[in-house]
Amino acid sequence: MAMLETLGLPLGLVGLYIAGVLMVNLLAFQGKADLKDAAIFNFLVGFLATSVAFYSWLHDGAPVYAAQSLLFAFTYLWLGYDFLKGVKDQRAVGWYCLFVAINVIPFMLYTFKAELWILGINWILWGLAWFMFFVLLAAQKSQYFKLMLGITWVATIVLWFCSLGWLLGWMDFAKFYGFW
Repeated sequence: MAMLETLGLPLGLVGLYIAGVLMVNLLAFQGKADLKDAAIFNFLVGFLATSVAFYSWLHDGAPVYAAQSLLFAFTYLWLGYDFLKGVKDQRAVGWYCLFVAINVIPFMLYTFKAELWILGINWILWGLAWFMFFVLLAAQKSQYFKLMLGITWVATIVLWFCSLGWLLGWMDFAKFYGFW
């Protein structure tokens, strides 16, 4: 299969499970799920995103897609570790979230320039969610917890819908040619 025909599958595959882990993490942050139990899903999604990233990079020659996927993968591997070990001070992962939120900006601009509107909107939502995690974890501004929950729930639902669309072929990936 040509790279053009396969780009929607890895994006949808990883995206579907990222939406799932976001849902579990939001519930865990609200005290509605056990952190150690959530750690397992974070590790699985982190390893899946890492595997797809390296496959895309080494097999498909898509280092930009790999870099984007690894932003997610490292987030979930790190959260998985923190959840498993019961880490209370998550300022370091919060600073990483700021790093990711800043890196989202050129990816978002690039997708809009390529007229990939749905993916661009996803990048905006992801960037806002990562920035809110920076505000909560690194800047320790807990008064923004409800705002973070709202933004991240919207990002999760949009990603979930889009991932199903990419996996099931509902969304046209013809414009991805030359993108990665």
